[in-house]
Amino acid sequence: MKSIFICLFVGLSASLFGQSNLYYSNYDWKTVPDKYELTEEEKTEDEVILFEKRCEEFSNIDENFTQVSLLHVIRMLNTDAAIEENNKMYVSYDGKDVIVQKARVIKPDQSIVTLKSSDIREFKNEDGEVEYRYFALEGLETGCVIEYLHYLKQNPSMSGKSITFQENVPKRKLNVEIVSPTYLDFQVFPINGVPAFTLDTIDTTVRRKYLNLVDVKAFKNEFQSPDLALAQKVYYKLNKNFNTGKSNLYNYTNAGKIVYDNNFGAPSKKALKSYKAYIADVNKNGGSTLESKLRYLEFKLKSEINVIEASMPQLTDPEFIFENKLASDDGLTKIFLQILREMGVGFELVLTTDRDENAFSTEFEGFNFLDHYLLYITELDSYFEGSIFSRIGFPPYQYTFTKGLFISEKNLGDMKVPISKIKEIKLVDSKKSIDEINATADFSTSIDEPKIVIERRLSGYKAQYPQFILNFMDDEQKEKAKKDVLQYIDENANIEDITYENDNSNAAGVLPFAAKGTFVSHFFLEKAGDKTLFKIGALIGPQAELYNKEKRTMPVQAEFNREYKRSIKVTIPSNISIDNINALNINVVTADGSAGFISEYKLEGEVLSITIREFYNKVYFSVAEYDGYEKVMNAAADFNKIVLVLAKK
Repeated sequence: MKSIFICLFVGLSASLFGQSNLYYSNYDWKTVPDKYELTEEEKTEDEVILFEKRCEEFSNIDENFTQVSLLHVIRMLNTDAAIEENNKMYVSYDGKDVIVQKARVIKPDQSIVTLKSSDIREFKNEDGEVEYRYFALEGLETGCVIEYLHYLKQNPSMSGKSITFQENVPKRKLNVEIVSPTYLDFQVFPINGVPAFTLDTIDTTVRRKYLNLVDVKAFKNEFQSPDLALAQKVYYKLNKNFNTGKSNLYNYTNAGKIVYDNNFGAPSKKALKSYKAYIADVNKNGGSTLESKLRYLEFKLKSEINVIEASMPQLTDPEFIFENKLASDDGLTKIFLQILREMGVGFELVLTTDRDENAFSTEFEGFNFLDHYLLYITELDSYFEGSIFSRIGFPPYQYTFTKGLFISEKNLGDMKVPISKIKEIKLVDSKKSIDEINATADFSTSIDEPKIVIERRLSGYKAQYPQFILNFMDDEQKEKAKKDVLQYIDENANIEDITYENDNSNAAGVLPFAAKGTFVSHFFLEKAGDKTLFKIGALIGPQAELYNKEKRTMPVQAEFNREYKRSIKVTIPSNISIDNINALNINVVTADGSAGFISEYKLEGEVLSITIREFYNKVYFSVAEYDGYEKVMNAAADFNKIVLVLAKK
């Protein structure tokens, strides 16, 4: 997660800091481990978590307010696959101090192999900072149990964080706790079927909220389901300080103020000079419309400034960025925002989160839902985002079809103040992301060696790879990426006379990338005696199939709205018959008309013409709607399998 907010200890008093004993400072595993018997259902799993205890404790330690995380897991391995998965263990470091870290292996005969502290290794990044610790577990065999205990100290996360209960392994018992000093209350917000936490009213030395669960099912993702957004989890944040009487300490209004102060402030003289230079260039070379000017600006910034994934403060400092040509996504967004202000272009700064990981919440106002920046350009009704994989009008899809915190600036007399509102981040229309194939096959010269020419045109999200990043590749990478646009239809084909249109990143989001070539391949033909089998369906390229053996349990949440257009023209001599031509007519549409696959043919003289339209005008299909969605997807797969039987009359 990017560091967007400064760390705030809202409502905490320094006079309250002091030495304290941690709630679980004496916690340990059993000297003699329990012996476990699996149920018949558990025996069918690769592995089972027999016990898991998690505690997030907030405490005053040596005049520092600190968060200490306890994780204790007992896991049984039933198969070689589970052994392969667990023979190394990794612990994210990320600034944490290790209080306790240990592990052991309990074999089926109850003999124990305990990890030595010398076995623990550290992985350091280029700056010499420890990113994670890892260790290998020895003595693993089927039926063994691995047990590990981590107790880690870190800077506190009080503005909003989550604990995910489900993973791809079932859990027999799960205990989760949030522990804090008695004067602090943490809001605990469960979702996706997790029960409410209980406040411990017996132990008055701390404020402890807990939940004990049994039989936590494994989370098994399904095709195009929204990943971890549907997993059982809980969000938590600091809510109230009883000593000061302050409550609702972290909310979206406060977040808007912080973000406004960090991004909307007056630029330095040096930064302003750089902004004005860009504006002069835009006005001279960016065209006559606002859209053309901003697209020119976007491409220029992304071409001249290297965007890296890091959260170092200097990567959001305009002076550092212009001097070193280096920025984070957030830094480039800040530069774009400041230039828009100088140009007098209306915009709103947006904060949101990846919808596949966390569904944006309006009930729990945690800063963890505000981990990614977008810029909404009011006049264009479009979004800007800092990465090279994005262009105006096509923000990363995972930040659409969700809500966000929109922050704008309002003049109140001589003052400028932030206005924060929660709004929808809408999907991009399907007609802006089209995958189009125009194919011709000419059998007039030879029934055995037709001339096959295929053109593919990609726009919007369908052109993200490679068009959006072509200018950032070397020549070898660029040629391979461009050729792959056609090669995917038949990876073994020799393609001749290839031509391209709009094969540069400057055209991304405006003009479709197009590739056209002649296929020299026998992939599309087979002989069956005196008949020729023409794999006409293969001309549309490979298709996904959704023939589920198990009942669907999760909704579909696809990446983005999209449309596929296919035009196929086949020239067949009049002395050749087509046995199964009616197979080319397919019409499958969902009940609400939001998705469909429609193919039609016409035979006029020696020319067989086929038109196909496949469309998805929404990304979300409930479990009840899934069958209709599956039929549309499978209709495309069925067409892909169509083989025309050609024979001399």
